[in-house]
Amino acid sequence: MRFRDRREAGERLALRLRPLRGDRAVVLGLSEGGLVVAAEIADVLGAPLDILLTSRIEAAGPPPVLLGAVGEGGLVVWDHGAIRRFDISADGLTRLAGRARDGLARQVAVYRRDVAPVPIAGRTVVLADDGAATGTTAHTAIRVLRACQVRRIVLAVPVAQAPVLDRLAREVDQFVCLRPLPWLHAVRNSYRKFPAVADTDALELLHRDPRLPTEVPR
Repeated sequence: MRFRDRREAGERLALRLRPLRGDRAVVLGLSEGGLVVAAEIADVLGAPLDILLTSRIEAAGPPPVLLGAVGEGGLVVWDHGAIRRFDISADGLTRLAGRARDGLARQVAVYRRDVAPVPIAGRTVVLADDGAATGTTAHTAIRVLRACQVRRIVLAVPVAQAPVLDRLAREVDQFVCLRPLPWLHAVRNSYRKFPAVADTDALELLHRDPRLPTEVPR
């Protein structure tokens, strides 16, 4: 079974997440495509919608080694186990963190020009994306959210590779996945329509007026 598009996937996830109505949840898209999924969930929950901006701190590799992440407001989260395993010098860490900050600054310049981040400390956060093939981006985002002292993290993805989902499920308080698969080569293969989401389209979602809770078809 393939989803028609990201909107349909979001509607189906929203059905499973309706118990969160009244929980003062915030719904965050993990990417531009994830924001389309997140918007459908936010409509059903009557929750604020936002995008989570992060940038990975990586050492070159093949494959690149994830050492941590930077988030908005100067937040830096390190994976101290990875740093010890790969023996990265302090100067090297400073350089790599600076590169990540530059990448985050470019995102902030686009997405925060007219829209301030929704406050998330102490709240339930629904973290939504259009799929999880490797889980690296979601893992990074979860670490950032924990550092922001959110109350609960609910991971919501339409499709994920089962081993990846098992690993991510141990890092969050609740997860919802409509299609766990033993192997997922590319997220786009689970959709009939999977167009790129332009910055302008993502910004239009972020700028829209808050909506009252809506129902979705059963």
